[in-house]
Amino acid sequence: MPRSRRTLGSRAASVAASSLVVVLLAGCGGAPEQAVPDTAPAGPTVRNCDVDVPVERPGRVVAMFHNAVEAVLALGAGDRLVGAAYLDNPLLPELAGGFHPEQDRPIYWPEEYPSREEVLRVAPDLVVSGFTGAFTREGLGTRADLAGTGMDSFLFSSYCPSADGGGQTELGAVDVSLAGVERDLTDLGRLLGAEDRAAAITGRMRSTLDDVARRLDGVTERPRVAMLNSPGQTGELRVFGSGDIATTIIEAAGGTQAFPEIDGRQRTVSTEGIVAARPDVIVVPACCGVDKGPESAAPLVERLRADPALATVPAVRDGRVYTTTFAEVSPGIRNADAVAALAGRLHPERVSGR
Repeated sequence: MPRSRRTLGSRAASVAASSLVVVLLAGCGGAPEQAVPDTAPAGPTVRNCDVDVPVERPGRVVAMFHNAVEAVLALGAGDRLVGAAYLDNPLLPELAGGFHPEQDRPIYWPEEYPSREEVLRVAPDLVVSGFTGAFTREGLGTRADLAGTGMDSFLFSSYCPSADGGGQTELGAVDVSLAGVERDLTDLGRLLGAEDRAAAITGRMRSTLDDVARRLDGVTERPRVAMLNSPGQTGELRVFGSGDIATTIIEAAGGTQAFPEIDGRQRTVSTEGIVAARPDVIVVPACCGVDKGPESAAPLVERLRADPALATVPAVRDGRVYTTTFAEVSPGIRNADAVAALAGRLHPERVSGR
């Protein structure tokens, strides 16, 4: 069904075209900032991070960040994906066939946020983001800004900001549960007109999680797990702390967070901090690029193993430093399999061979 806001073609495209002129003129001091409409959607909506998103099947979609791109593809909307940004790792093999950036299907921005003007040019009806950084003034603009140009938006609820336009350090009432991820996929499926696909995806996820929970029933020893990476060229170590989907995955896999006092994702941690935390297991998520599989984390694994300051840390001493991918530990379609894989490493006597 076409979107109700379209008349004489795509309203999103026409509003985006006029908005592009406004944006470009404003950059030269030639026009004031466009006012944002204050009208509520007339039809059914999905409530998403305190924003009511109209349930109107979009014809053109932009997805920001790996988890959003994979969700859109998995929900069968690859033919409507006109723009994508930031793949952290290779796409799942079953999804890669629907992604052709070499043919601009979709247009792909690999390393930096596209400018607001670039996104306006592809005239999406819906912008889906896996992280709130896309919906800031430094990114594409706030969700209200995008609504003013005819674009709806959807954000994974693990990263709801405290107010529209807030970044990753300004999170509000987030939901980092696996049930929350399933709800997000259900809601996104409804927005994309793909309810049956969403139900199939979440059903498989729930079956995997229930199987792992059954196998771990009665486990009393829960290893302390640290998820660490070292983005960029600085060499600093960062931890995936509490209040993040990574901790949810650790706990569902039969572990405990080694850094419960550190809140949030990718917080800087010192070597001394790792020694004090004494993790039994260290997991290193590989990032960032379409060619960065789990083996890309091997250099950091070797660095941790070779650091004499970490020699007494149980994970290093006992050879329990493993790799995964950033995509596994971001909210999305891979989370249930990530739980199963980690459970197999933490409790191989119960979960191996599932």
